[in-house]
Amino acid sequence: MRTALFGISAAAAVVAMIMMPAPANAQEKAAPKYVAPRTADGHPDMQGAWARRGVGLQESNAPNSPLGDFGSTGQPYPTVFNTGVSTTQDRSVLQGRPTGVIDPADRVLPWRPEADAARREFIPKMIPPASLAYIEKSARCVLPGPLEADDRHPYQIIQRPGYFVMMYEYNHVTRVIPTDGRSHVGPDIRLFMGDPVGHWEGETLVVDTTNFNDKTSLGRTVPYHSDALHTIERYTKIDPNIIDYQITIEDPKMFTRPIKIAGTFQAAAGETELMEFACAEGSQTLPNIFGFELAPGRVPANR
Repeated sequence: MRTALFGISAAAAVVAMIMMPAPANAQEKAAPKYVAPRTADGHPDMQGAWARRGVGLQESNAPNSPLGDFGSTGQPYPTVFNTGVSTTQDRSVLQGRPTGVIDPADRVLPWRPEADAARREFIPKMIPPASLAYIEKSARCVLPGPLEADDRHPYQIIQRPGYFVMMYEYNHVTRVIPTDGRSHVGPDIRLFMGDPVGHWEGETLVVDTTNFNDKTSLGRTVPYHSDALHTIERYTKIDPNIIDYQITIEDPKMFTRPIKIAGTFQAAAGETELMEFACAEGSQTLPNIFGFELAPGRVPANR
């Protein structure tokens, strides 16, 4: 009799547990994912003004890691772009999201020994710059590398059937990403910003970029890359004000394995437009660096 009663009690307890409401955190996990509005051709609508946040190649300060970051040799640009990420919902979406290098987990970049040695020899010549070749690329108005033009300047995204267009305020750059299924250009064509080809995977735009030249930069502590650079980017709108962003960087001439970096694009607060940007006109960067007045057409001797 006692066994029978115990069996009935256990069964009742199981039924009660099934009928109980799920804990709040379980309900939150079960909440449906955000689905972005659609463009006319049925893809997630990411159009508007955005600022990219958290994307950079800052390395670990662990022992034997590459050199630490240093101040810019060029002119600073103030951050004047305000995003719409202000509501409790927006902040909760961002809470705990990784930024910067997420693979390798220790943030120590997987340098090839010969490439790391060359970089360590190069960087000390940047402060002060031994020649024009050692000045940061942005101070020379070179087109931005895949991790540059971040934070300080907004982007305008425009979508049309078969195309995803990113207009940069920085240097008036326009990056046109075809999404119509075309292949990359031939291997003999080399471009400052590479040849991007995109495709949609549900809520995510995947952009594969090849055919880089070796004239741009990955950042202040990685001030160049090779012509073997290859990137894969993933854009996923996870909130009305937030696009999740990840980029995988491969450069087999510099690194032994791919590097993955995470960040976000955050929407503009209110009406925003790209402003006029003049990288060269009136710039005092070179005179400030070399300590003299640079006459028109003059290049520092032996520099």
